[in-house]
Amino acid sequence: MHFKMKKENMIMIGMFSLLIAFVLGRFDSQYPIINFCEGMFTGISMIMNLSFLIRFRIEKGIKGQIEDT
Repeated sequence: MHFKMKKENMIMIGMFSLLIAFVLGRFDSQYPIINFCEGMFTGISMIMNLSFLIRFRIEKGIKGQIEDT
C-alpha cells in the first residue's frame, strides 16, 4: 500500500508518539499493557522520524558526499 503524507505531519506524529511513550514510561510498569503501549509508541516514533528524514533527503536532493567547490 502506497501511503502519501505531508512531511510536516510525519514529524509531528513522531514527536507526539515519543512524548506519549515518555509519559507512559513514567508510570509504574507493573502492567504489561503499559509496557506494550510504550514500545508501540516508541516504534511509531522511530518509523515516522526516520521516514521524515529519508523523505526530506530525497526531496532536497541531498547527497551523501561532499562536493568539491
